[in-house]
Amino acid sequence: MNQDEIKKLSQTLISRDKWAEALGRFVDVLRINIFTVDTAGHVIIPPVIDRNNRGRYGARFLNTALGFDFGSAEPDILSKFKQHGPYWEARGQFDLYTFAVPVKVEDGHIIAHMIVGPVILNRRWDSGAYTKVAKEVGIEIDDLTDVLHEIRVVSFVTIKAVLDLLAQIAKDIVELSLENKRLHLKRFNKDILPEGLMTAAQDIYADIHMDELLVTVLDVALKCTGAECGSIMLMDKDRTKLNIKVARGIEKERLAQAEAVPVGEGIAGLAAQENRFFVINGMQGENRIQPLLRRPEIKHSAVVPLTVQNRVFGVLNVHTKAEKAQVEFDEKNLQHLSLLISTALHNV
Repeated sequence: MNQDEIKKLSQTLISRDKWAEALGRFVDVLRINIFTVDTAGHVIIPPVIDRNNRGRYGARFLNTALGFDFGSAEPDILSKFKQHGPYWEARGQFDLYTFAVPVKVEDGHIIAHMIVGPVILNRRWDSGAYTKVAKEVGIEIDDLTDVLHEIRVVSFVTIKAVLDLLAQIAKDIVELSLENKRLHLKRFNKDILPEGLMTAAQDIYADIHMDELLVTVLDVALKCTGAECGSIMLMDKDRTKLNIKVARGIEKERLAQAEAVPVGEGIAGLAAQENRFFVINGMQGENRIQPLLRRPEIKHSAVVPLTVQNRVFGVLNVHTKAEKAQVEFDEKNLQHLSLLISTALHNV
């Protein structure tokens, strides 16, 4: 596939409105800017800006600290990156990192890149170090402090989980777009599919992608919390039961026992019914769930409702059997994780 073919395909598959809407939701949830460029580095979907026309979450720093020249006829944005595994990485002034997620079609050709960042990995410098470098490059320290305040600090594990999730989302959007075009082309070319059959084919294809996405989403949840076991349950159409759709680290016998949980029963059922979190340490919990705690081998667990527009559609369960596990089960972290998962599933 030559460059002209790749450019034409990217223009066909990367709908500006659809991608901007999807990426905009992730930007707000992640508090990290995301934009899209083609294989030549030209911007397709620009960085998100605020009401004052300034880049949000450090995006206004992309030119100065990271050297991204958006105004050039031949931008060299991608030349700033080096490939590390499946993703590309650029490191700029003030130890700011930006990552590129390749957007691929089925044959493996890259048709675009999602640029994610800037972020600070692991920890900020002390103020003296920032002041010194700001003077060296001629940036006002007050302006620098203002921008750095909105740039998120993340661990390598967290950013890797985020990139995995965004890569899966990009894959889903591209492949669903391709499949829709194939189905509509069949109808147009007189190889007519009845409307009902075409809709059924689209639904089946979307379900396959949903299953793949659920696996990725659960892996992200486990990485972000530090747990080694978990599951995602989704409500049935009648909204009366929760069914396990994907699980990690859970024995088959236990999966069978918890296959369909009535809403309002068990801890997961209560979380769904009341749209509330439960964080449990060992066998300690509030009075009404105390009788439901029957597994002393679980040292830390969290049950988290998943919502769209404040309407519960599922539950995330994560737990660890390690006594001194490095788990992130505080409510703020879980709320953020719930919103991230809900946004990902909402897109598909």
